[in-house]
Formats: sequence, C-alpha cells, structure tokens
Amino acid sequence: MSVKFKIGFTIAGETLFAMVAKMLPIEDLSVEELAPKPTLAERAIAVPKITHRAKPKTYQRPSPGPDLKRGVNAILMTEMSFGPKRAVELQPKVKAAGFSPNSVNSRLEALQRFGVIERIGDGRWRIKANAAA
Repeated sequence: MSVKFKIGFTIAGETLFAMVAKMLPIEDLSVEELAPKPTLAERAIAVPKITHRAKPKTYQRPSPGPDLKRGVNAILMTEMSFGPKRAVELQPKVKAAGFSPNSVNSRLEALQRFGVIERIGDGRWRIKANAAA
C-alpha cells in the first residue's frame, strides 16, 4: 500500500510549470489558480444612489365650505349673530342641542380657516364682516 501526501503552497505560475515539467509523471495532479486578494478600496461595495420619484399630484376639487345652516355650525353662527362670544359661552348651547361641547374649539378653528369667523384678541370670536352678507 502506498502512502499519499497532500501539499499546499503558493508559487508563481511559470515556476510551477517548470517544476512540473521536470518531475513528470505525477499521479492525480491538480492545479488551482489563486486570484489576487483585492485591496480594501476594491472590496468596498459601491452603493447605488436611490432616487425617489415624486408622487404624481392628483386633482382635488375645492371644498364647497362648511354648511352654516345645519349642526354645530348653525348653533355657533346663530349665537355669534348676537355679538362676539367666547368658546366657553358657546359650549352649553352646543351641549343642549345634543352635540359634544368639546367640539366647539375645533369647529371654531375650522370656521376660521374657511374665513367665516375671526378671533378677537381677548379670546372671543365674531362673524367676519364680509361673511355676514
């Protein structure tokens, strides 16, 4: 029975083939080419820059505005037609009509955004002069 050995070493290609040519015949010869190790700069992966496309704008039709003749808006407009009111003064009227008194402040701000009412400096609200017409 013959003893087999496996030897691993790194050698230049020209030298290897010169040695193999002198030592032939060799049984079970395998030659593997080793690629040079990349440098740190070569190993760095280039990350592609991702650009986001802007979402296409969809047409949004303009709001017709608040309905001032129904719901909480009607109560607020009726009360403010007698003069400027504070939100605290409007809450009992809204509650008596069956609506949440906590919705008064947000409703007043919404009416202000639509340009129906305006805030007076001391916490009171009044109907705008051009909205009353």
